[in-house]
Amino acid sequence: MNLSIVNLAVTTALSAAIAVSPVFAQSAAASDNIERIVVTASPFEQKLSDTANSVFIVSQEDLALQKTVARNLSEIISNLVPGFSPSTETMSTFGQNFRGGKAIVMIDGVLISTTLRAGGRDLQSISVDAIQSIEVIKGASAMYGNGEAGAIINIITKKSTANVEMQTTIGAEAFASELSDTGYSFSQTVSGTSESDIGFMLNLAGKDRGNLYDADGNRLPGAPNSQGGMGDADEYDILFKLDKEMSNSRVAFLAHHYKIVNNLQYKRSVNEDNGMVEIDETSPYQGPNPSTKLTSFQVTYEHDDFFGQQLSLSAYKSDVNVGYESGSEIVSERAGFKAALQWHITDEQRLVYGFEYGTDNTEQGRIREVIVGQRDAGEPILESQYICSVCDLTETKLSPFAQYWQQLGDDLTLQAGLRYENFEIEVPDYQRYKKGVITAKQGDTLKYHKPLVNLGAVYSVTDSSDIFASFSQGYSHGDMRMLRDMPVDTVAEFANKIPATQTNYFETGLRFGDHNLQASFAIFYSDISDSYGYDYNVAAETDKRVAAVIVADEEIWGYEVTADYFVTKGFKLGGALSQSEGKRTNGSTGEEYWLNDTKITPVKVSLYANYQFNEIAALRLQANYVGDREKNAAEGPEGYSYYESPYDGYTLVDLIATFNTKLGRISLGIDNLLNEDYQPLVSQMNKEVVWQTYRNQFKGYGRRIALEYSISY
Repeated sequence: MNLSIVNLAVTTALSAAIAVSPVFAQSAAASDNIERIVVTASPFEQKLSDTANSVFIVSQEDLALQKTVARNLSEIISNLVPGFSPSTETMSTFGQNFRGGKAIVMIDGVLISTTLRAGGRDLQSISVDAIQSIEVIKGASAMYGNGEAGAIINIITKKSTANVEMQTTIGAEAFASELSDTGYSFSQTVSGTSESDIGFMLNLAGKDRGNLYDADGNRLPGAPNSQGGMGDADEYDILFKLDKEMSNSRVAFLAHHYKIVNNLQYKRSVNEDNGMVEIDETSPYQGPNPSTKLTSFQVTYEHDDFFGQQLSLSAYKSDVNVGYESGSEIVSERAGFKAALQWHITDEQRLVYGFEYGTDNTEQGRIREVIVGQRDAGEPILESQYICSVCDLTETKLSPFAQYWQQLGDDLTLQAGLRYENFEIEVPDYQRYKKGVITAKQGDTLKYHKPLVNLGAVYSVTDSSDIFASFSQGYSHGDMRMLRDMPVDTVAEFANKIPATQTNYFETGLRFGDHNLQASFAIFYSDISDSYGYDYNVAAETDKRVAAVIVADEEIWGYEVTADYFVTKGFKLGGALSQSEGKRTNGSTGEEYWLNDTKITPVKVSLYANYQFNEIAALRLQANYVGDREKNAAEGPEGYSYYESPYDGYTLVDLIATFNTKLGRISLGIDNLLNEDYQPLVSQMNKEVVWQTYRNQFKGYGRRIALEYSISY
C-alpha cells in the first residue's frame, strides 16, 4: 500500500510535467559568473573573487525546494553544503560539525550561538520561511570574530520590496505509513515601500508537526534523547523589518521572535532485544517539554560618504532560552555594538577597520533535591532548590580589527588582516551540586586576549576560474560547563584548566564557473591548541580531564569537491564529495590517536539531477550518502570507548517536484523515497560502547510526503 502511494505521487508529478509544453530554455549565465556573487557576513559586501577561502551560498530557491524534504534548517544545510555532518534528526546539533570544528551561527550578522554554554540549538532559531539566503564561510574566523575552526553560518532574512507584495504559503506533511497523522504549516509575507520611502517586511510563520515514524511504520519517540526532538513539535516565527533609504545613507530596524516546543506524549523505553529507543505507551510523559526561544532586535545605519569613507554601525539585543526535558534551562542575554569603516584608498586598495563590543550573560540551572539535614534514623532530609550549574556568567568583549585588500594587476588580489580578541568572563561565587550535596565555590574573572592574523591571495587564472590560498587564526573560549564539575574550590586555581582554544587554519583551492559548469576543489588543514572535546579514549591525557571533557591539541585535515553541470539548458547534474579526518595528542606521552565520532564525519557524497520540463514543471532527484568509519580499536570484548563505536553508512534519496502555474506554485517532496531503514550517525556513536546502559539507539525517519502551495500577489 505504501509503495502504491509513492508510485502514484511520482507518476502524477511526471505526467503533469510531460503534459505541458516544450522544454523551457533558461539561461544560467546570469547566475554563474563568479564576480556576481557577494559575501555579506563582514560589515561590507565583498566579491567572492576577493575571498581567499571556501564560501557556499544557499539561495532562496534552494531553501524553497529543500524544505519539502527536510525537517529543519540543519538538515537543509546538510543536504546542500559539503563538509557539514548529516542531520541528527533531533532539535540538537550535537555531533554535527564543519570540517571537524564547530560552526557559529549569525542572523543578519548578529551572533545567536550560545557560546558560554553550548545549547546545541543554534540552527533551531528561525523559520525557513523567513530566510532569503544563507552564507557558509568555511574555516577559522579571525576576520569576523568569535573565532571557531569550523565555519560561519550567516542567515540572511527576507528584505523589503519596492512595490507592495504578498506571499501566502500553506503545507501539509505525513509519513507514508501513517497518512492520517498529518502536520501542517503556514507562512504569510507582506513587504513593500510606503509613499514616504519607508520599506517594510513582515513574515509570519507557523508549523504544527505530526508524529514521527520509521521505515517499518513504527512510531518513533517525539524526542529520541534528552536533547529534544521534532515529533509533535509546534513552531512559530515572527520577523518584522523597517528600512529607510536616503540620498547616501540608510537605516534599518529588525525585530524577530521564534519559538519551538517539542510536545512529548510518552516516556521512552529501550528495547532489550535490539537496543532501540521506543515509546512506552503505558507511561504518559509529564515533565517539561524541550523548547527553544529566541527574541532579537537590531538597528543598523550605513553611510556611503562619511568623510570620504563608507560607514557601518550596528547595535543589537537578543535573548535565547534553551529548555530540556530534565527541567534544565539555558538563558543567554546578549547585547552589542559594531562600528566599521571602509576606505577605498585607490582603485586597487581598500581597508576595512573598526571594533566590536559585546556582553553576554548566561546561566543554566534546574530544580534539584538538596540534602539539608538528617532524620534520627539516618534518612536524609531533602529540599527542592534551584541550583545553577553554570551560574550568572558575564562575558565582556572588545575587539578592534582591520582588513586590507591589494589588487596587483588584473589578476591577483592579496589580503591581510589583524584582529585583537580581548574578552573576559566574570564568574561569581556559586555552589556545585553532586548527589544532593552542594559545595561552595569561589568565583573570579577569567581573562583571554590574543592578536590574530589572516593572510590570503586570490589569483584569477581566467575570467571564469580562481585559485585561492589562505592562512587564518581563530581564538575562542571553551564551553563553560567545565565549571559545573570544577574539582577545586576556586576559579583562580582552575583557570589553567580552561584555556582558550587557538586554531591555525590553512586552506587552498580552486573555483571555476562558466555558462555550463561550476566547480570547486579545496584542501584544508587545522592545527588546534587546547581544543575541548568529549573523550574517554584510553590514550587520553587524564590530568586534563574534567568529567567527560578533556583539553588537548588536535590536527584536522580534509578535502571538498563540488561540481554543477548544465547538460542542456533545462537539465542540470551536480554533486559534492567531502571528507575530514583528525587526531588528538596526549600532551604527557606524545601519543596520537584518532578523533572520535563527535568531531569527525565519515566521507559524504551528495548527488542530484534537476530537470526543467517547461515553464511550469521541474523535477529534482537527490541522494545523500554517508560512509562507514571505524578508526579506534575496541577496548576489549565488552566494546568500544564512549563516542567511538563504528559507523555504518547509509544512503537517503529524495524526490522534489514543482509546478509553477498562474495560480501559484505547488511543491511535492518525498523524503527518503526508497524507505531506507537506518540509524542517524549520532545514534550510532555509542551503539557498541563498553557500558551497555548507554547503548541507546534510535532509528531514522521513514518515507515522508510533503505538499506545499505558495502564491505571490
